[in-house]
Amino acid sequence: MIGKKQKSHIPNWETEYISFLGVIVNQEKCAYLRQNSEQQNHRSSGSGGEQQSNPPLKLYSYWRSSCSFRVRFALNLKGLKYQYIPVDLLKGEQFSPEFSKLNPIGYVPALVDGDVVLGDSFAILLYLDEKYPEHPLLPTDLRKKGITYQAASIVSSSIQPLQNLGVLKYIEEKVGPDEKIPWVRSIIEKGFASLEKLLKDCAGRYATGDEVFLADLFLAPQLHAATARFNVDMTQFPLLLRLYDAYSQLPAFQDAMPEKQPDAPSSAQISTSAVSNRSRSGLLGSSDVVGEAIIVWYCSRKSKNNCSIGLKLYSCWASTCACRVRIALNLKGLKYEYVPVDLLKGEQFSPEFTKLNPIGFVPVLVDGDVVLVDSFAILLYLDEKYPEHPLLPTDLRKKAINYQAASIVSSSIQPLQNLVLLKYIEEKVGPDEELSWGRSIIEKGFASLEKLLKDCAGRYATGDEVFLADLFLVPQIHRATSSFNVDMTQFPLLSRLYDAYSQLPAFQDAMPEKQPDAPSSSTS
Repeated sequence: MIGKKQKSHIPNWETEYISFLGVIVNQEKCAYLRQNSEQQNHRSSGSGGEQQSNPPLKLYSYWRSSCSFRVRFALNLKGLKYQYIPVDLLKGEQFSPEFSKLNPIGYVPALVDGDVVLGDSFAILLYLDEKYPEHPLLPTDLRKKGITYQAASIVSSSIQPLQNLGVLKYIEEKVGPDEKIPWVRSIIEKGFASLEKLLKDCAGRYATGDEVFLADLFLAPQLHAATARFNVDMTQFPLLLRLYDAYSQLPAFQDAMPEKQPDAPSSAQISTSAVSNRSRSGLLGSSDVVGEAIIVWYCSRKSKNNCSIGLKLYSCWASTCACRVRIALNLKGLKYEYVPVDLLKGEQFSPEFTKLNPIGFVPVLVDGDVVLVDSFAILLYLDEKYPEHPLLPTDLRKKAINYQAASIVSSSIQPLQNLVLLKYIEEKVGPDEELSWGRSIIEKGFASLEKLLKDCAGRYATGDEVFLADLFLVPQIHRATSSFNVDMTQFPLLSRLYDAYSQLPAFQDAMPEKQPDAPSSSTS
């Protein structure tokens, strides 16, 4: 059974598990929630710590989970009381029948708010910020909000999934135990280098100014993981080191630390001081950040619309991430210039492109003097700036399901089938392992999506309108069938949805084989 430990005071990491948000409510789940509502001490943020027999929020957490850490940090900032329910990942409690009723994919954290169940830290944070507006997690300025989304996505999609327990176990078994740490360090250091470049023009006391926002909630646990678990030399990243020192002064962060959780083993070491001491020893220099203008790479290749227009999309025909954005642009009726980036030739690592996106991924969207580099961030930005054909429903519960589905694809499937990891597997294990690995990752994610959407799907994923979840599902299903030969008869709901998407012109025109850089040999 999932343990129930108690700790009073402020609510308060894990590089192992990606989390997934979901509103998963039916009679069986509600019965399970009632069964698990036995008295526990809650934690409270801010003043006091007065007791309450049935606090409204329950957090299923693992002490070392970075994804859980983010949520604890947010709950503290917002002064929200909650029950802390430990889930021992090392004992496999996340796969127990009880926990699977809450989160079928078996990841932490899971947040229960009344009869609403959410998994995925990104989606939990967006849900909390909309429902509990005290201490907003997003700035009002659209440009700064875009940077906040990008920083969060670099951590949640480009770093954390590639250092999770599943990947590390696979590397240990197939390559060797000595390969784990070098792999993780390379992933973290690449991501941190990108974050340094992204934030250098906007950081203040914290990542995007003088207030703690969403980016900080993702950065703080990842910085802690890098130093406490993987011994990353943070002197390479002076801005991040300075930010971590600032976070370490915040009570909301201190009480969210892994070693302060009720399920932390007594041997857990406080590692914050090692990082903080380094930052205080003069490694950072001045806290002032001097800006350097982003240079937009104007490419003379074939433009999709053959005209000079405001939006530029740097894309690769086969990229599922770029496909999501193409669909959104089509749905919203937005014209854009298509600038191909050949990933197989390594153009994403050219000096010109890395001025746009230091991490070297597509897509990149340029909107005037705004540059955005992550598909999730791009879609949220587009939806706020260009409201024609909204990508999110107004209903908070349905919105949460959209975030959940999008996160399953963007954090649990796509990063684990990307070119970097597949190339590593091919080189270290063998080419025959690529398909097997990719297929297993996709099938696990698709099984979770079937469970998540079965009670809410209409013509499309969450009803009879096309929303965010659909934009993530279409390219992933296409990739599953065209590249990994996944048997879609296992997933009847997703198969039906894909048939419906195939009738929509906005989806048809965004498909890989219809892009100007698609090879003539490509087939649908």
